[in-house]
Amino acid sequence: MPFPLSRPELEKEVKSLFAVGLTGNVADFFSWVKMEIQRKFKEDPNTTQEQLQTVLNEFVSLGLIQTNPLDPREYLLTEKSTLIKKMGNQDRFTILGALHFNPMQYVRTRLDYFLFRNGIDPELRMDLCIATVEAVENAAKYGDGGNVEIEYQIDKNKVLILDMVNTVKDFNLEDDIQRGKFSSTATLMRGMMVMQKLFDTVDLEISDNRKLAILKATRKLA
Repeated sequence: MPFPLSRPELEKEVKSLFAVGLTGNVADFFSWVKMEIQRKFKEDPNTTQEQLQTVLNEFVSLGLIQTNPLDPREYLLTEKSTLIKKMGNQDRFTILGALHFNPMQYVRTRLDYFLFRNGIDPELRMDLCIATVEAVENAAKYGDGGNVEIEYQIDKNKVLILDMVNTVKDFNLEDDIQRGKFSSTATLMRGMMVMQKLFDTVDLEISDNRKLAILKATRKLA
């Protein structure tokens, strides 16, 4: 039975998504609303994409959000939106790793907004988003679709520290290597080479029972 999400509750969910800097089209926000409700209540909401579109249109008319001048299908915060919150040097959240929730776009835009608000230049922001999205994509691809815990912070030495934890599916490493999923060096995840290039340090640990992937990465920002 779908979770009964009222109009005020839907508006609250959408506002919370924009408040952390998410950018996307109506389908993206629809997937993220469903992800949040599924994560909290283990059920899909009874909301339709058409209902969500109505909310987005209303928020545009109120000046809370705007369409992207480069892509009118995308929605983002206005410069003076009342949804904008004070931004610190740390962000922590949990998403669901299933690909149909579009976790890569979620993390990419949330991280980019965090870095922007902390004064990081666009080129470096792009590198960090590419590297982090690789980590999220691999967590979704090799994970079990459950919780992916993500935390990043900028320490006093201007170093970005990324921590990510997710559960992984059972797999046979040798079989996967033979099928070409992994390199000849038996790198555990496809995106490791990208992450190693764009981060200063990358450490990936698989727990003894091979059910938990723990990633830690760092990058100097100055």
